[in-house]
Amino acid sequence: MNNKMAIVMLIFLTAVLSGCKTAYQYPIEDVDLVEVSYDAVDTLLKKTSQPLAKNSLIIVSTLVNVDDLNQTSAFGRIVADQIASAFNNAGYRIMGMEMPTAVFVKEEGGMLHLSDETRKILEKHNASALVVGVFAAGRRTAYVSLRIVDLASKNIISSTDFSVPMGPDARVLLKPKETGDAKPR
Repeated sequence: MNNKMAIVMLIFLTAVLSGCKTAYQYPIEDVDLVEVSYDAVDTLLKKTSQPLAKNSLIIVSTLVNVDDLNQTSAFGRIVADQIASAFNNAGYRIMGMEMPTAVFVKEEGGMLHLSDETRKILEKHNASALVVGVFAAGRRTAYVSLRIVDLASKNIISSTDFSVPMGPDARVLLKPKETGDAKPR
């Protein structure tokens, strides 16, 4: 009888436990966003197809949402500021813009291009390059794509991509907030 009871209990436990897949997932932790941003700038500078002269002026634009190029978030603004700081610490002069819509015009396909007025202003300041980027928020990861554009040739001279786990801070930073057109600072 004990053997029969043990077999029944074993079958019962096996059936119960096999049907109970845990949905528990480990919580996603934030990474040091400053470190990730600084690493991205190191990568951009190492991968440039043409040298950027030290002390040259680089314009850093706020990162925008890849699905809506007129939208940013605290994430897009803080990453852009950290990127600007990293370029400054590497020996470049920086001029930042809160939102790129003030300096870009959108063509039919949704691509942004420098307006003629903006190009003239940047030439007046003798800017060398423009850093632009987009972000996209997934369920567990935010993805960022950055480019350095040479203002003289309008060619991309360096690019890098990175991802950020969607920890609690990243989730809050990625919530969109409307900002007005920003001006160079």
